[in-house]
Amino acid sequence: MTPPAADRTLTTRLKDDNWKLHQIAERAEGPAGLIRGTMPRDGYIAHLAQQWHMSSALDKALRPHLAARPDLGFVDSEQFLTPYLEEDLTYFGVCPFHVRPEPGTQRYIDEVDAHADDALFLLGLHYVRLGACNGNRFVAKAVRKAYDLPASGEGTRYLDPFGESQREKWYAFKASLDAMPLDADEADRVFAGTQAAYLHAICHGLDRHHTTEELLAAHEQTLDKKAFDAGHSVHVGAGH
Repeated sequence: MTPPAADRTLTTRLKDDNWKLHQIAERAEGPAGLIRGTMPRDGYIAHLAQQWHMSSALDKALRPHLAARPDLGFVDSEQFLTPYLEEDLTYFGVCPFHVRPEPGTQRYIDEVDAHADDALFLLGLHYVRLGACNGNRFVAKAVRKAYDLPASGEGTRYLDPFGESQREKWYAFKASLDAMPLDADEADRVFAGTQAAYLHAICHGLDRHHTTEELLAAHEQTLDKKAFDAGHSVHVGAGH
């Protein structure tokens, strides 16, 4: 794990030291299919159901920590994505309780369960899913066009839960995270959570969970930092 530099904020570290995994995750079949609008409608609905299982596990694990730790007061129930997924699935007439978790989904749930007592690791997982809403605002537009969904948001609430206030809310969340008085070990636990989130996103549809080293060995020669920075500064500034 890369040691934190004294002159970097935590969220700068979370972005800069994860950019390779982040870029690999965005190339994964699921996210790429959504962006291109090539994922079948049924595939999109199935994707929402799997996201519901994962989000439900994380929300459930986070909730008791929020009640016990005043320093996590900036994490509020509005940021919990499960209700937005339930809205979308209700729109499509799907009850997620009747959908079995896929192997990649179960691996994520198991990861959450294994770290249920570690609020900071869970915070790292939450950071990644909340940050994904920045790019997902634009994915939502492609999804609405591909599946002829309402511009008012039905069916894409999970992708675009905060609307025009997304950027403001994201910057406020990051500022609060950076303001936490964490020591090096605590910051490492947040970082470990973010890295785990990217690994699970990449490996979700694969037959097994791969390590960071395996993924970089397979993809590193095709990664492009300039392209990553450009793609993550157009719509949300340097903060995504």
